Amino acid sequence: MTETEQEQNEAVQQLRAELGDQGVELKTEYLIQFLIARSWNIKAAKEQLENTLAWRKESNVDVHPVATLDNKLPLLYPVRGFSCLPDGNLDVHPSVSEAVLRIYRWMGGSCLHKTDNDGCPIYIERLGHHAAKEIAKYATSEEVSHYHIGCNEFLHRVIMKDCSKKAGKIINRETVIFDCTGMGWHQFHMPALYYIRAISDTDQKYYPETLNKLYLVNAPSAFVMVWKIVKGWLDPGTIDKIQILGKDYKDVLLKQIPAENLPTFLGGECTCSHMPGGCVPSQILKNIPYMEPKEYNQNVPTAYNTETMEKGKTDELIRGPLFFQPAK
Repeated sequence: MTETEQEQNEAVQQLRAELGDQGVELKTEYLIQFLIARSWNIKAAKEQLENTLAWRKESNVDVHPVATLDNKLPLLYPVRGFSCLPDGNLDVHPSVSEAVLRIYRWMGGSCLHKTDNDGCPIYIERLGHHAAKEIAKYATSEEVSHYHIGCNEFLHRVIMKDCSKKAGKIINRETVIFDCTGMGWHQFHMPALYYIRAISDTDQKYYPETLNKLYLVNAPSAFVMVWKIVKGWLDPGTIDKIQILGKDYKDVLLKQIPAENLPTFLGGECTCSHMPGGCVPSQILKNIPYMEPKEYNQNVPTAYNTETMEKGKTDELIRGPLFFQPAK
C-alpha cells in the first residue's frame, strides 16, 4: 500500500509506462481508479485496466450513445438538478428499446438526484418496491446488463463532467441510496439476486472506484440474511463504503447531503414538485402512469434501438465524449 504522494505519482507513471501506447491516452485520474481498486499493486492494476479496455472495445462500450443537451437523445432514467441538461424522466420515445421500458416497469423507481456535500451525484433507488420476481421473469440478464451499461456511460460521460465543472475538481464517484421501505421475503428471489451479482461484477471489473458512499436505509431485519449472500460478491473496498441503516438514518444522510438535495421521503426538504413523479418517479408506486411500449420501441437487448446504437459508432455527437480523454 503506497503511503506518500510521491509514491503514488511514481506508481501512476510506472503503470502508464507499462501500458505502452494505451497508457499515453489515459487520464491520470482514470489510472488512479484502477490503482486504488488493486491496493496500488501495479501489476494487478495493469491487468484489470487492460481487461477493461479490451471489454470496452469488444462490446462497443466506447461508442455507446448517451443523452446530451445537443443530441436530444431520450434519458434512460430520471434526472434531477444538473446543469448539462434539463430535468427529465424516462418516457416512451422511439429511440428507447422495449427492453428498457419493460425493466423499468418492474423497478420500484430510480433517479439521479442532485449532488452531495462532496459534489458527487446522488443515485436513489427504491429497492424495497422492486418487483424482483417479475424482473427476473420478464427480463433477461443480457437486457439488464445492457441497460445498466447504458446508464453507467451516461453517468460517467455526462453527469460526472457536469459535477466536475460545478465542483471545480474531478468528480468520478457517485453516492447511492437504496431505500428498502416495503422490502419483504417476496423480494429475496435468487434469480433476481443473480442479476444484482452480474451488475456488481460489471461495476467492480470495469468501473472500479466509482462509488463514493452507499446507504441502505429502512433495511428490515430479514435483509441480514440477504446481505450475507451479497457481501460475498463484493470487493472489501466496496464493502467499506456501505452503511446499512434501519429507520434512524436521517441524521446520517443529512451529514452527507444538503437537506434541499434530499427527498422528503428520506428526511430532506426536496419534492421536485415541478416534475411528474416528484423526486423519484415510480410506476409501482403509481406516481407516474404505466408506460406502454409502442411498435416503434424495438425488442432488442440494447438500451437504445438498433439505428441509434449504430449511429454511435460513427457519430461523435450521439455517443458523446468518453469519460477518459487523451492526456495533455
